[in-house]
Amino acid sequence: MVRARLWTAAGLAVIATAVPVGVAVADQQAETGVVQGFHYMDRNANGVRDEGEPGGSNAVGVYTLDGTSVATVGTGPDGWYHVPDLAPGEYQVGINPIGYQMTTPTPVRVTVTAGGVAVAHFGKLGGDMSGLAWHDLNADGQRQPDEPLIRVPIWLGRWQVPTDEQGRFFMPNQGTSTYAFRFVPPAGMTFSPYHVGDPATDSDVPPDGYARAVIELVDGRINNVLNIDAGLVTVR
Repeated sequence: MVRARLWTAAGLAVIATAVPVGVAVADQQAETGVVQGFHYMDRNANGVRDEGEPGGSNAVGVYTLDGTSVATVGTGPDGWYHVPDLAPGEYQVGINPIGYQMTTPTPVRVTVTAGGVAVAHFGKLGGDMSGLAWHDLNADGQRQPDEPLIRVPIWLGRWQVPTDEQGRFFMPNQGTSTYAFRFVPPAGMTFSPYHVGDPATDSDVPPDGYARAVIELVDGRINNVLNIDAGLVTVR
């Protein structure tokens, strides 16, 4: 604390006290509270953030119980959010679940105390998509165990889908939408008959090269679209 002697216009001396800024901040923090937590992709849908489950990006809203907005913050790259300087009281905290299956409640009610920290975590689940391309040696539109995989370019809009060394791709945690995968056949090859026989082992790519997959919520549950596969035959 700093004391200084000041002189008034009448020539009287007074003592002025300067309060360090940190004291005012500490007092404010002691009188208010915090809400914080994680927003994460709940891969096993158990409502708990387990090791290895990535954070998700979203806006977190804090509201009074009558729905009046108090604060809105974005999550960081790891899904962490932090809302300081809240007056003690009851609040609702939530995220917008649009496009995903929530695995935890939203909004939730929290109690903020002076100097305290209220915690609210939010888990959500997206749909998975996967697929591959293979050489359909007998051109029957069905993938046989002895038919080799082929690594081909696969595009989703202007983004090339990463594939492994054998040409498989896997895209987890996707939101509801219609996705159009464009498979590019190698020179001298074209697509085999599609949607023939067992859906688990058939080719899903029509002659235009686009395979469409739909991720959607039905009764609050999100679906996976697996085996988005392309059979390729040699042009003779």
